[in-house]
Amino acid sequence: MKKAKSIIALVVILLLLCGAYYYVSKHPNKSENNSSTPSTAVTTQKVWKVDSTKVSKIIVTYSDGENIFVKSTADWNIENYNYKLDQTAITEVTDSLINLSGTVVEKNAEDLEKYGLNKPTINVKIVGDGSDKVLLIGDKSSDGSNFYASEKDKKEVYFIATSTVDSLTKKQLAYRDKTITAIDATSLSYIKISQPGSATMEITKNANQSAEETENNYNSWILKGPYSFPLGADDQKISVMSAGIANLKAYDIIEDNPKDLSMYGLDKPSLDLTLKDSKNTLHLLIGKNKDSNNVYFKSSEGNSIYVIGTTLLDAYRVKPFDIVTKFVYLTNIEDVDKIVVSANNSMDTVVLSRTSAKAEKSGDPDVVTTTVKVNDKSIELDKFKTQYEEMIALSVDAENDKKLEDKPEVSITYSLNKGSKKQQTINFVSYNDQLYAVFRDGKANFVIAKDKVNKMISNLKNLK
Repeated sequence: MKKAKSIIALVVILLLLCGAYYYVSKHPNKSENNSSTPSTAVTTQKVWKVDSTKVSKIIVTYSDGENIFVKSTADWNIENYNYKLDQTAITEVTDSLINLSGTVVEKNAEDLEKYGLNKPTINVKIVGDGSDKVLLIGDKSSDGSNFYASEKDKKEVYFIATSTVDSLTKKQLAYRDKTITAIDATSLSYIKISQPGSATMEITKNANQSAEETENNYNSWILKGPYSFPLGADDQKISVMSAGIANLKAYDIIEDNPKDLSMYGLDKPSLDLTLKDSKNTLHLLIGKNKDSNNVYFKSSEGNSIYVIGTTLLDAYRVKPFDIVTKFVYLTNIEDVDKIVVSANNSMDTVVLSRTSAKAEKSGDPDVVTTTVKVNDKSIELDKFKTQYEEMIALSVDAENDKKLEDKPEVSITYSLNKGSKKQQTINFVSYNDQLYAVFRDGKANFVIAKDKVNKMISNLKNLK
């Protein structure tokens, strides 16, 4: 009985060994053929020779799709796909196939089944080289770094890098040109920003910028729309917007011709951005976040949904008060002949008188001498300039949200010698115990701390 059991055990072991031998013979150890330090018998060589100038079409067929790359003059297109394509992305794929190289696994393979090449997962057909060539791609190697491949009707089996094979099965969206309408930041001339909960603002280049403003890179932009009259925009804030234009690029395309824009938050955009340069206009609608780092968007005239990094739009998610220049009234001292400051039933008057003498050297500007009197007392020009800088440096602190009558506690009137408007009055009306509403031309857009104004008046009175 024991002998019979021993015989049965030996038979079972023999059957297992036979089965193991059969499996190994049909499924070779792929890692041995893909060692990081291959033996000298393993060589890399061209899989085929193809004349790139004669290739007219490359057809890639895989389990759930097909890409047909068609050569047209110097560019590649995708058959029946009428979108602008990223030629760099396509050329990387087509060149890798035309100049295909691989590591030889077996030179004269009799059994292609063990490499998965009897039922290939990907077929690549190159057309136009006189005779069509077909590449069969089978199983992935055990370490995942390569696929087995062989030219149809050939017995050589190669390792083809996984990165090369993966690039063949990309969806057509992956080959799309993701560039947005190009805007030249150096000739940027117009910015329009609309977003929920904030007034729409238009920012334009200042066509009337003075020579001094140009020299000092100040007042280059004008903010229109949210306030009662156009005001200067903060040049530094606009520079940040301008610098960000180069980064306005989509990194992915999600969908063409969507049926429901609300899926992407584009039925009610979170940001509506328009940029113009001397030639082009870019109008973007920004939707909801795709995730914590990215947001959906589309161009106003297009029907494709893109994705862009959320931080790339931070420079444009601003409110009017963020970018308006905060100065109460800014004008060059050379343009002022007289200043009258009224407060607390008292008045301080500044008179600037100028005399001109011919320049000694021909071509040089005339010599202008300015004298200053404050309340009829002569003041050194340099001392007054310091006071004047404090006066024009008065800056507002917030937007005004009250309807107030223009009944000032303090007023400053400038008499000017340039421009069509010869007088400008700024009135300061009490908003509360801490703030004045700043009236200009009968409108109060902003408020300012009373302490700032009172300190300026006190310093003017004490000027000696």
